[in-house]
Amino acid sequence: MGNIRVLGFEIANLIAAGEVVDRPASVLKELLENALDAGADTITAEIRNGGVSMISVSDNGCGMTAEDLPVAIRRHATSKIRSADDLSAIMTLGFRGEALAAIASVSELRILTKTKDAESGTMLVSQNGEVKEISEVGCRNGTSVIVENLFGNVPARRKFLKRDATEAAAVSAMVEKIAMSRPDVSIRLVIDGSEKFATAGDGNLQNALYALLGRDFALRLLPVCAETGGISVSGFVGRSDNARGNRNAQNVFINGRFVKSKTVTAALERAYASYLAPEKFPVAALFLECNPTLVDVNVHPAKLEVRFSNEQAVFEAVYYAVREALASGQDRPELSLEKKRQTTYRVDTTPIGSEPPRYSIPSATSLQKEREFAPFRQPPTPTASPRQAPQMPLRETALPSQSMRVLSEIERSMPKNPLTSPIAKDPSADPSLARTWRYIGEVFHTYLLVEDGDRALLIDQHAAHERILFEDLLLRMRSDGRILSQSLLLPLTVRLSDLEYAAVFDFKEDVEAIGFAFSEGGERGEISLEAIPDSIEIADAEKLFLRISSELGEGISTPKMTATLRRERALYQIACKAAIKGGRSYDEAHLHWICERVMELPDITVCPHGRPIAISLSKSELDRRFDRIK
Repeated sequence: MGNIRVLGFEIANLIAAGEVVDRPASVLKELLENALDAGADTITAEIRNGGVSMISVSDNGCGMTAEDLPVAIRRHATSKIRSADDLSAIMTLGFRGEALAAIASVSELRILTKTKDAESGTMLVSQNGEVKEISEVGCRNGTSVIVENLFGNVPARRKFLKRDATEAAAVSAMVEKIAMSRPDVSIRLVIDGSEKFATAGDGNLQNALYALLGRDFALRLLPVCAETGGISVSGFVGRSDNARGNRNAQNVFINGRFVKSKTVTAALERAYASYLAPEKFPVAALFLECNPTLVDVNVHPAKLEVRFSNEQAVFEAVYYAVREALASGQDRPELSLEKKRQTTYRVDTTPIGSEPPRYSIPSATSLQKEREFAPFRQPPTPTASPRQAPQMPLRETALPSQSMRVLSEIERSMPKNPLTSPIAKDPSADPSLARTWRYIGEVFHTYLLVEDGDRALLIDQHAAHERILFEDLLLRMRSDGRILSQSLLLPLTVRLSDLEYAAVFDFKEDVEAIGFAFSEGGERGEISLEAIPDSIEIADAEKLFLRISSELGEGISTPKMTATLRRERALYQIACKAAIKGGRSYDEAHLHWICERVMELPDITVCPHGRPIAISLSKSELDRRFDRIK
């Protein structure tokens, strides 16, 4: 007798359940997705004891007929797809036909459902995948699913569950993402009899974020809305003062589905270069809309992973959309003189209850009219293909000696007398040059005080000077030409994986545009580097080439972006070392010049390491603290 056997139906169901249902949060995810696919606009989810004792989801969707109900808990039974062709353009959240069968096989399950046209509803009762009862009942339109005694027949699985509080936290985090993905649906979560949160279902994402994550979080967001190459990117990202120590607050949705994407995460974090400290991670609720034929959601049973037919196009769409939002929307934090000395923040973004503005991708002509110190203001035009999208032109000038020469030129251009600076011209000669602010003085040899209308600004002199120098160095680093190369007397051999090897030859023209020249090596996977960018050492060039190859293979960057960000990081250090320091005494003309630059460029709000440059204090706040107003 042979050793290979066909598994029984019950064992096969338990194995399938392990792929789809591994904890209460995954059960609730599947039930919520079914409710959304059913067209519900009001959903209530409830759990007890972390979801082990009870999980309940009630919705007002289309419901099921009495004939469909027993079929719904069978494996591979679904109303979402009809043929193999449907898999190439999936728009529903569910489609596998495995969720209810998997849940039913490891729990005691009750389903009450009624369609709008039916006179009465139907109830199904099952235990460990076996249907025990189907009966006619009175119930409201929609569907209610009650799951009890989860993993009661699989004690080994239950043993690996965490504490009830930990499982409840996982449930809450998962429902947050579902509610975030559909601000047009009212979703309520109840844990052990207490309401955790409820969204309004009014279609406004910022209102949903307010309900889910709190007022302080929601008010420190910047709207994102742009479209590039047929990929629409919308939602919100955090300001520089709204960041986290991990990636848990990064929420990405593709065609309404919450997913985890290395491509989108990499693009998001690259966009924050020079806006956040290296150990901080941005927060986001980003929605990508694209042709469903360009994204494969049928990668993993949990449907959290996706693949794009063109990863680079997605990377660029997200990168430029977020970068534009950061460059356009940063504001200075406002200081509140409360007794606990807490700092609150003033946000000049879209009011709650209204739609965020749509940003258009600027053309090359409009870019010339932008302020000259804006970093990364050249995203691709919507008509350009992903491979042909124009990149920010670069010229390698990041050698320390070269950069310090540039820095010396900048310092020589700083005014010796504030009255002779270009910004401080006689207002009578040109009324448009009249100032609305005045320099008050220096505090603690660290902060500069400026009065501007009905507010006062406290400026960190080091952070402000550092950002000004960084912007000037970055501007001087750019030109319309290719990056100069230095030929190597002896070619450098670099070994790549098969994927990396194929990627660098696929993008050979782009890689050579940043200063590299290379050809095939003698062995499999070997590259012979014949020239490198002229401003970096050989060891650094090899590391850069390896990094570019890896990122091209993963589809999470372009050669010019990688080179640009590397040089930016070098400029951070140069600007930081050259900037004036806190706690030291400096010539007042230079301090005045820093104030002029800060006031001239209000969207420069953080230093390259992400620290705030200035904090605003309103006159009304001072009046309130001195009891001048109540």
